[in-house]
Amino acid sequence: MKSCVCALWMGIAGCTGSSDASVAGTAPAPKAGAVAVTQAAQAKNPIAAFTVKKARLAADVLVVGSVSFDQNHYALVGPLVDGRVSKLRANVGDKVRAGQTLAEIESAEVGQAQATYLSARARGGAADANLNRERELTAQHISSVRDREVAEAQALSERAEAKASIERLRAFGLGEAEIKALDGGAATGGRVPLKAPISGTVVERLVTLGQAVQRADDAFKVVNLDHLWVMLDLYEKDLRRVHVGQKVILRSEARPGEEFVAALTYINPIVDVKTRTSHARVEFDNAQGKLAPGQFVSARLVADPSHAPIEALAVPREAVQTVDGKSLVFVKTPTGYSRRDVELGLSGGELVEIKRGLVEGEEVATQGAFLLKSELLR
Repeated sequence: MKSCVCALWMGIAGCTGSSDASVAGTAPAPKAGAVAVTQAAQAKNPIAAFTVKKARLAADVLVVGSVSFDQNHYALVGPLVDGRVSKLRANVGDKVRAGQTLAEIESAEVGQAQATYLSARARGGAADANLNRERELTAQHISSVRDREVAEAQALSERAEAKASIERLRAFGLGEAEIKALDGGAATGGRVPLKAPISGTVVERLVTLGQAVQRADDAFKVVNLDHLWVMLDLYEKDLRRVHVGQKVILRSEARPGEEFVAALTYINPIVDVKTRTSHARVEFDNAQGKLAPGQFVSARLVADPSHAPIEALAVPREAVQTVDGKSLVFVKTPTGYSRRDVELGLSGGELVEIKRGLVEGEEVATQGAFLLKSELLR
């Protein structure tokens, strides 16, 4: 009687047969885990199937790396003249635009150069006036041609001196606006602006108000954080499997569940003799601020299937689910889908090799596989 009750209960529950593992190329034994999904649930989350087949599969390369500044969008800003910091106009964290004044430097050398320019400009004006007068006198035969030629040479010399003094002011960092202010009679006190050469964020300020500075000093670090580099470490054995332009998928612990797609832009041809690694660079568009300099990242360099030497039985990555540490897929049956444990091999691109558990021609759920997993765990 007891065995009859047991048999009846098992029949209601839907017992299945042997749990022996199946091998790729041989018919798998049925396993427990049939999953039924209501039509309403499928309407909201359609389930798509993929026919298991052989495909050329090249292994992806998994590496780690770190995020750093893009050296093409990074600037060290320092004074072009010895002096003292008389005013600070930017602080750490400020967003600045190219040409914006970060600080002002007060310099005796700049004051002297400004005085030289004003003197040269005054002498040049006097020389031009004298030249005009000599030309009129020569035309009236009152003055000699020799006197006119001397006046012309003097005017040219003074103009050259004024131009040289302007170039010296520019070399100190004064722009057209500051030089025009001198022409207008504005007193600058030998001050020169320290300007940002690029637009970006001030990430470091290395000077304080009143500090004495020299030409070799760094005062500010400005970085455009919209552009970053990700530096990856490639082992020597993997170098033959990577190439410039290769698709790279980045992940960061700071943003779990998110993936960032980029491309490999540079591979250092030199291998470090100590670590046996070479550096590779990814240029990342960070306009949305997803990554930050200094972060560690993991990267998957997506392999090119056209370079795969052999074919292997494979399914899309989204078809593979994990339950209790085991990899599984959902195989399509006449009545729905059934769980099937599988053994994975190498992965490449969007495909994963199936070493055990499926045969060619079977259909597995891809889109909607997570829904089946959720129903299985209910």
